[in-house]
Amino acid sequence: MGVTESGEMNGPSPLVSVIVPCFNEQDNIETCVDQVGQALKSAGIPHEVLLVNDGSTDETLERAIALLTSVSSLRVLDLGENCGKAVALREGLLRARGEIVAFFDADLQYSPKDLVTMIDRLNEGPDFVNGTRDYNGYGVSRTAFSRLYNRVLRFVFRMELKDSNCGIKVLRREAADANTIFSYGLPLVVPLLKIRGFESTEIPVMLHERKNGQSKYFQDGHFLGGSRNIRDITYHSIMLLNLLAHVPFESMRHNYGSAKNASS
Repeated sequence: MGVTESGEMNGPSPLVSVIVPCFNEQDNIETCVDQVGQALKSAGIPHEVLLVNDGSTDETLERAIALLTSVSSLRVLDLGENCGKAVALREGLLRARGEIVAFFDADLQYSPKDLVTMIDRLNEGPDFVNGTRDYNGYGVSRTAFSRLYNRVLRFVFRMELKDSNCGIKVLRREAADANTIFSYGLPLVVPLLKIRGFESTEIPVMLHERKNGQSKYFQDGHFLGGSRNIRDITYHSIMLLNLLAHVPFESMRHNYGSAKNASS
């Protein structure tokens, strides 16, 4: 994988880095960048937006690069091939300059206004803020799968958790370790951070119907959401067992890091 970057920013580091993974989102990318930028600018939040092109086969990359001439806060990363959302977020994290990092989906199913609300909540003290979807943009089957998965997580890890797999999250840099935060997959980022001892809060976010493009995961009308969703269920079930086996190790990781920093 050869990562290339366009639109590198100079000057003071922004407060917030918004990482937006993109795969075949040519019809959404311009609106996404505009809405995110307008929301953060209106709130007076210094920011940068990192679009991470995850091997798109449409014009996502070309349209993203074209925006660089008019959007000074934009940076574009190209992975060169399709590596998956977790890799795209990791590469964005490795290059983000903000004290706060945010994950945001390019499909515009989430509102940038909710992103501002979550950043404000982070400033009240927690280490990360997770969104909880209202599921208005999902069908019955997809909603049922998601809620069942969250019930399983609450039962297995004995923790308060409403929506582990919401696509909009805001984290302090110390919680967002790019090399380990995705070790067990995206749906387990929230329980992993809780196990590591980071303080969190969840706030409701609106989920809008996708207007352009297609879902990359769940296919309505297909058995169990389609073959890709079945593979994802299998993979994340294995990752769930993996995290469960590593709970003692992960619970010590944050405490060890905090003690090391305090003594240095």
